[in-house]
Amino acid sequence: MTTITDVDPPPSLEDLPDELLHGIIVSLDLYQRVRFPFLTARRESPWFVDRPFFRCPVDSMSLVNHRLRRLSLPILFKNICFELQLDAPYSIRDVDLEREVGHLMKALKCNAHLTPLIRNFSIVYFDSLGEHPTDRRKYCKDPETLLIIDVLSRCTNLEHLELPKHIVFGDIDNQNPIIEALNRHPSDKLRLIFRSMKERSLVSGPVHPDGFRPMPLSRVVCRCWDDRRPGQEMKTWLAQGLNIEKILRRYYDDSWMAYTYPGLTCIEDWEGNQRSLQSNIDFLQRHPLLKRIKLDPAHILENAPWGVAFAYRMHPYSCKIGRPPATVFKVDEEWLYESIRVSFQGDIPHGGVEIVESMVQKMGTMLPQSSTRPRVTAGIDFLSPVGEYMTSEDLIGILTRNLSHVRNLQFGTFLCDILTRECTQNLEPVFAIDAGFKSFRERLMQAMPMLDGVELYYEGF
Repeated sequence: MTTITDVDPPPSLEDLPDELLHGIIVSLDLYQRVRFPFLTARRESPWFVDRPFFRCPVDSMSLVNHRLRRLSLPILFKNICFELQLDAPYSIRDVDLEREVGHLMKALKCNAHLTPLIRNFSIVYFDSLGEHPTDRRKYCKDPETLLIIDVLSRCTNLEHLELPKHIVFGDIDNQNPIIEALNRHPSDKLRLIFRSMKERSLVSGPVHPDGFRPMPLSRVVCRCWDDRRPGQEMKTWLAQGLNIEKILRRYYDDSWMAYTYPGLTCIEDWEGNQRSLQSNIDFLQRHPLLKRIKLDPAHILENAPWGVAFAYRMHPYSCKIGRPPATVFKVDEEWLYESIRVSFQGDIPHGGVEIVESMVQKMGTMLPQSSTRPRVTAGIDFLSPVGEYMTSEDLIGILTRNLSHVRNLQFGTFLCDILTRECTQNLEPVFAIDAGFKSFRERLMQAMPMLDGVELYYEGF
């Protein structure tokens, strides 16, 4: 006879070794980070009743017992976002800032055993309306400086400290003590992140002497720079190792390309027409981390390696890249098109469906093959009247065989011709295109499940 003592206990999560439990907790964390990348910390306030906390699964796991808490805490506190809540709308007042900074510094002191677990630390400000304050009128910045230095001193394993957007690199009044504390930090992985930067020589005229104080800046990252050209301070900062992630070009002036920008990964609105092909290649070679470039509408492809490669791949077919401007993305040292609209210019013999497929196939070789990243957008149109003989099924087959990795497809007037011819038997021409496109889109997205969007441009590109 079986007694109660002979029955094995039911399986338990705690029967697993630490390595497997750690993997489970990491999986829960990855699922959570898709929606909320940072664990949020803020004090309770009546202003923020509409912004509830979201309890993450790892938080609940850490409360079960000592063992799960020991395994959960390094993951739970890896990414922390502290929200400072200001009582005034739109602006930063000294009284609000001193109070909030005091609360946060006290919290860091009381939880000193957790601060070494933090790897990524973010600070954001919210005003009484729940928005980021935009008024940058003069206020006492000493509390901010003390807070940032305190975070750097307590979080000994920190890798990223991201500052709120109103704290701008180049503000000499409080910048140097922060940089000095940054350079004293024991972690070589640490990066101090500013959203933007300014040069006093370009804003207010005279240069502050401290702007040229010798000081290593290799641990400083500026998210974006958008001035016309480097000024006196910028040249000094670059020489000291300042990292700039993105350059935003709003000017038809390529003198900025004479300099090297450590950490550069992205350029937007690049014209690049005032320099030779070799000069553009030299610039790209000096920036090995550069991955993505959004081209200016006036960009001339013949002056860039991606334009030369595109013309070579498309030979012997003639084509034109239309607006909006294309975006190129570097994959395995080759520049491919993340976003492009192509209008094929050459004559195609009547019934030349095979030639159409050859054109689309060649175009596909200039697009990244990954189905996940980047999210490729491709637009297609033909100057030749291919819509007079191609069918929508012909087109779907061509796209499925050659552009299956594309996430968004755009079509010009040739598709209107196809749909008009196929649907006018049952509908008036004015309704035929809309009805036909709805059916075409459904069939195409069924044949290409990775597609996110399909668009039709009635007047072409």
